[in-house]
Amino acid sequence: MKKIYRSACPLDCYASCGLLIYTENGRVTGIKGDPEHPLTRGKVCGKARKHLERLYSPERILYPMVKEGRDWRRIQWNEALDFWARKLEEIKRQYGTGAVLYHDASGSNGVLRGLGSRFFNVYGGVSVPEGSLCWASGKAAQAVDFGGHQAHEWDDLENSRNIFLWGRDPGRTNIHLLQYLKRAAAKGARVISVNPVRVQTGVPGTRHVYPRPGTDGALALGMTHEIIAEGLIDKAFVEKYTKGYAEFAALVKEFPPEKVAGICDIPAEEIKLLARTYAGGGPSAIMFGYGMQRYTNSGRTVRCIDALAAITGNIGVPGGGANYVHQHWKDFFTDLSGAEFARAGRTFPWPALARRVMEADDPPVRSIVVTRSNPVTQLPDTNKVLQAFRAVDFVVAIDFFINDTAAEADLFLPCTTFLEDEDVVVSSWNNYVSYMPRVIEPLGESKSDMDIFTALASRMGFLDFGFHSSQEWLERALSRAAGDGIDLERLKEGPARNPAAPRVAWGDRKFSTPSGKYELYSEKAVEKGLEPLPTYVPPQMLSRKTENFPLYLLTPHSGRTIHSQFWNLIPDETLGSLPAVEMHPQTAAGTGVNAGDRVWVESPQGRLQGIVCTVDDMRPGVVRIYQGRWASQNGGVNFLTPDAVSDLGSGSCYYDCLCRVYRCSH
Repeated sequence: MKKIYRSACPLDCYASCGLLIYTENGRVTGIKGDPEHPLTRGKVCGKARKHLERLYSPERILYPMVKEGRDWRRIQWNEALDFWARKLEEIKRQYGTGAVLYHDASGSNGVLRGLGSRFFNVYGGVSVPEGSLCWASGKAAQAVDFGGHQAHEWDDLENSRNIFLWGRDPGRTNIHLLQYLKRAAAKGARVISVNPVRVQTGVPGTRHVYPRPGTDGALALGMTHEIIAEGLIDKAFVEKYTKGYAEFAALVKEFPPEKVAGICDIPAEEIKLLARTYAGGGPSAIMFGYGMQRYTNSGRTVRCIDALAAITGNIGVPGGGANYVHQHWKDFFTDLSGAEFARAGRTFPWPALARRVMEADDPPVRSIVVTRSNPVTQLPDTNKVLQAFRAVDFVVAIDFFINDTAAEADLFLPCTTFLEDEDVVVSSWNNYVSYMPRVIEPLGESKSDMDIFTALASRMGFLDFGFHSSQEWLERALSRAAGDGIDLERLKEGPARNPAAPRVAWGDRKFSTPSGKYELYSEKAVEKGLEPLPTYVPPQMLSRKTENFPLYLLTPHSGRTIHSQFWNLIPDETLGSLPAVEMHPQTAAGTGVNAGDRVWVESPQGRLQGIVCTVDDMRPGVVRIYQGRWASQNGGVNFLTPDAVSDLGSGSCYYDCLCRVYRCSH
């Protein structure tokens, strides 16, 4: 019998695309875009189409396994859960609950997929990462500047006269934005990309600006200097809605375009032109990406760019905005985390997690539990991560495959995909919430995250966990939204827009800062260890640049994968034996290597083999290796990246990385 189900993609990206799932006789036969989804309108990327391949992959593990020596032994669920429960009880008795580290991320989004946090809070509270490997620095910066997070509706770009894609690559990571860029361009908007590499915008005539990596904050201050000098500020907005303009204007005098040109390696005249374009031609929108805030100076950088929007009045107006992220879902769902039950626990900064695990003493970390993530591949400084995982007594991985992290586990538990259990999903970059139904029965012995933690809680007698069906949990999570007419039955009819989300960010000009204004001068920033005003401080790598490590390493997302997901589904003949080491022909020539050469890429953290590929879509002096490829596939670019923590928000510093490239001797 053939059926069609309406669902949504659970991957952690800008869209959470609407999907149509086709089944026949209990088997998924096709996945297509849902043309009736109000935002994605039937368009999906190649990653969404790979869900079907992953579902039925012969590599997928469909039963629990325990490690015995170097080998895996298949076991029954009862044995697996009893084993895990005993370990948790022993650790709690001997060290306290803080000796367990719970590593959960956004590999598969969904309300019920987060119930592991509830379990560990009821357990007593455990060690968890704080910050983010993705967006933490910029997010923390905007919390300082605005007091919170809001972003414009995507179609508001049609009101823009200028669109600055600051570190954003929509062609690889946000394909649905392309149609809005094209519509805006058709109405006369100019598209400007600020990025060390040339991105794909789909708009002919896009202006590409290539700053030296890590110097975006200086570029923003150089533009600000010119805007103030030319009298292009919005005086009414500045006087009524900002705090600290006079002090900021005095600081910016230290960053004339001629000085900034030497920092960013961009001509002074181009900096002046960018400033006049941004401030002098109608509303201008900034669309942030996240690579530009993966440096040690990232919080400062985003504050500098935010300030451009503030002094020109591009906040709270159609076509404007400093669009980074929104948090309208924060009060949409009822909290299921069970935080009220935690009596202990601690946090470690996410980028330095491995180092902090090995340093932890009171108590030491004795167990690591991993869900919805692959930290051995994705955390910086992979050598250190492997040391940390191998130093603890007991590692549990809940996943689909034996990836780099699962290979280090003592207990592997197979979980379901979004096609095999129901849930509700949202994205932090748009305003739609979607229902994901169970369209087939779980394959093999796989269980949902909810069922795994429910069964474990039952074994351990955790009555406070709450023993509900998936529908009951979802109804509870949606109990707040139900007052606005968004309950589970409504979502089963199709996606719904969050009624609390504004179409124009900060349109009421009511900021959630202590002063109630946009804060150029911020005491909160001082409390967090920064200067009170947005300023430029070089990333650590610029002070460490030497002849030994002369090149900048960037490790962006591939358009074919999302982080480490789906790399194992790429055919060997397409994947290649080694990662591509991409560089400008000028860089390759200066390094003494040629296209096709097998080379070592070495950083202060480690080294990785790859194959040179010359490209002309980046500035000279930069090396690009796409992140996410598993170490077991001869990948593992994070063997090279540092575990430094950013200046704000405990963010990652993947791009604050220098390297050298040399030909392999064999």
